[in-house]
Amino acid sequence: MGNARLKSHWENGAAVEALREGGWDFVVLQEQSTLGVLVVDGRHEINEPERILYPYARKFHAEARQRGTRTLLALTWSRRRAPEAQARLSHAFLTLGRELDATVSPIGLAWQAVRDQHPDVPLYLDDGSHPTPAGTYLAACTLYATLFGRSPEGLATSARGIPIPNGQPQGAETTLVSLPEPTARLLQKAAWQAVETLKTRDSALDTPAPRPLPSLPTGASVKWDALAGTWAGELRFYPEEWGQSPARMRLELKRTDEQYQGQLRISFADGTSEGPHAVQLERSPEGTMRFTAPFGANAPGDVRFEAATDRNGQLVGTAAHEDPRTLDRILGSWSLAPVR
Repeated sequence: MGNARLKSHWENGAAVEALREGGWDFVVLQEQSTLGVLVVDGRHEINEPERILYPYARKFHAEARQRGTRTLLALTWSRRRAPEAQARLSHAFLTLGRELDATVSPIGLAWQAVRDQHPDVPLYLDDGSHPTPAGTYLAACTLYATLFGRSPEGLATSARGIPIPNGQPQGAETTLVSLPEPTARLLQKAAWQAVETLKTRDSALDTPAPRPLPSLPTGASVKWDALAGTWAGELRFYPEEWGQSPARMRLELKRTDEQYQGQLRISFADGTSEGPHAVQLERSPEGTMRFTAPFGANAPGDVRFEAATDRNGQLVGTAAHEDPRTLDRILGSWSLAPVR
């Protein structure tokens, strides 16, 4: 299943059913490449492993253990544009490996080494996420080294098989990968070094620095009597790779008695737009301003907006959306100035 998470496989049931048939030596668990979706100010980040990875890895591990099957965690690679994310991925998988007493295959660490030492070897497809044949070969060599405890150096540099696009076998047997021998040999060596290094070094378990998330200043409040009128500015929320962020945000507010109602319009970076959405302001116990608006036409749930007034009289705010089905989260920030 494309873009599947362990959560998706658990709820689909097919993988669990296959595992329960028994007879397996290992079950290999590979999570979605960013541990589900977390977008912060328009950029994809590594999600908190407690939300997606840990709960469902534990479920699969319990099923495997009941059947005498060993769990192997495939520590994946970070996306091309975010090499710094490898530290969070490594920490998440290695922490889980210690908890479950499960084997970890350091695929992402092997990728990181090749990226640093051999940047001319293309590991990524154009999307900056999925592997080229060389990237797949490196992952396979790392799995081999992990499972068998010996170096993949000297193994074949090509492989034949039946293509399985979209999870379904298609066509006759063909050459799936064929690498120049020098390239294959350096990938084999990188895989073995990553596996050997993991046995003797715990530095990959260093806790990454806390991730700054959009938030309002402590003690911030809004000037409630000064909200009527039109406000315009920038919203960093929707994913940049969708061509939508940063977006322009426009909020028109009218006051009736003690209530504010208005309209929200969003113009995306790619030239498309959304709205107007009718909004009604709510005053929080802390004195900030809150309202909700739809998150696109086909997405479940709303975006929750909150704002305070800064020292320059502008509205500075946060935006948050969570998909209740997938637990994906999008978090962002915005700033609006009054239109005179």
